[in-house]
Amino acid sequence: MDTIKQLNKFTKTVLIIGLALILYGYLCRLIGLYFFWESKSVGWVLLFFGLIGFLLNRIKIKTTENRKTLFEKIGIGFIIFILVVNTILSVVIPFTDAYLAAKTYLINDANLETELGNITEFGLIPTGGIQKTIDSNGEYGSATINLTVIGDKKFKDITIYVVKNANNPEWKVEEIE
Repeated sequence: MDTIKQLNKFTKTVLIIGLALILYGYLCRLIGLYFFWESKSVGWVLLFFGLIGFLLNRIKIKTTENRKTLFEKIGIGFIIFILVVNTILSVVIPFTDAYLAAKTYLINDANLETELGNITEFGLIPTGGIQKTIDSNGEYGSATINLTVIGDKKFKDITIYVVKNANNPEWKVEEIE
């Protein structure tokens, strides 16, 4: 409890806003509020920055007490690694052929249009993973893309699986959850 009292206002504010945005992100999905669904992703980023501030504060306190700070430094390194990887993926994924194939499929999916209305846009922060291999047989791979689909009536979080075979030059949607 003393550690929290010793945090500076900025770190406390970032932690509180991060937690509030995460809570709002889950609640808006639960009660069907279709506004700012990206709050969950933004909240997690702010929470991680707040945790870095918290750990830096612990390092400052422990240093004045001549105590070891290895675990705090490892924690900061781990959080920074997660943030860097997440940022890279969020920037790279929208420019991939797999994402374009998934997006095109979702825009043309009649079942999704019936459920959500006319699809107007996609969430700002897609996540997931893409694996591609090139060998003598050609290029093949698979991708799992998580994104928010925004329609006239509703929003929906969707996980879409796309694959590319060596004998087919196009990414193909395999499954939607």
